[in-house]
Amino acid sequence: MTGIPLNGGFYHYPRTGNGMVSMQMYFDESYSPEVYQRDYTQGRFYKPLIAGKYYCVTFYVAFEQTSAYAINHIGAYLDDGIIDVGQDSIGCAAPQTAYTPQIVENAIIADTNWTMIQGLIIATGTERFITIGNFYDIKHTDTIPKIISDAFSWYLIDDVSVVETGTKPNAGPDAYVSPGSDSATIGSSEEGLPLTWFVYGSLVPIGHTGSLKVHPDTTTTYVLSMDLCDGGTTDTVTVWVAPTKVGNVKMSQCENVKIYPNPTTGNFSIEHAKGLQLTIYDVLGKEVFATVLNSDKEQVNINDLPGGVYMGQITDAKTGVRVVRKIVKE
Repeated sequence: MTGIPLNGGFYHYPRTGNGMVSMQMYFDESYSPEVYQRDYTQGRFYKPLIAGKYYCVTFYVAFEQTSAYAINHIGAYLDDGIIDVGQDSIGCAAPQTAYTPQIVENAIIADTNWTMIQGLIIATGTERFITIGNFYDIKHTDTIPKIISDAFSWYLIDDVSVVETGTKPNAGPDAYVSPGSDSATIGSSEEGLPLTWFVYGSLVPIGHTGSLKVHPDTTTTYVLSMDLCDGGTTDTVTVWVAPTKVGNVKMSQCENVKIYPNPTTGNFSIEHAKGLQLTIYDVLGKEVFATVLNSDKEQVNINDLPGGVYMGQITDAKTGVRVVRKIVKE
């Protein structure tokens, strides 16, 4: 571990959270042939990987600008723990060239911003550990000199994850706040994953954590993207802002409303909503459908709407209570 953000050799913030690893990835042996000086960081999985399954291995690195060299071949080796980076027959902190990493970056990384290294593996079922470092000897490591008077190459490591392909991001349930209320927390508690938050319609990232506190002035839809090896997948969550705060009104008819099937191909049933109003909004907050429900079980037709995610707001005019349901049209 290293100081956050100020350290004796640099000033840098983690990609997420309040911790990161500082590692020496390379040492110019011609500077001092008897000194190896090569670091490795190792972590144990919560549970072994499943044989035959595909997993996406992701971690982020940042070059430390006071280093002598920027290098390539930063990689990750997954095994059952046979590799021992603390002790070695040829000396502590020696290059671990006997092991071939399954994930390796062939490009030289000289960016002080966080750079993603990612690759796909098929698990054998024996993997219990991940070890990150430079597993190549000096002859097979490409370098770009930065500070000629030194011999060290330092990198920062953050957000290491091994995720089964097909895993979906979780933006969490929709939230409902009143103007001026406390921030809503969206997402989930999962951290360290290749996640990025956006406001719907914008390509500017607003966060990389699993959960995110937001305080919109108007109803806003947020997009959570997970960048895995099999392509990015997304999930959306809407924080609704309205004059009337949704309370815990147990007697309100809105609390018992049921919508099914959901996802729908265009027709769905809505139960326990007699006398209530249904208003459907698209992800930009535009009203696209509205009706008053005249029976306790009513059929709603949204065949004219394109496929996508919509927000259904059900309003009880008598009590002022509103509830929001996500509606997905396939």
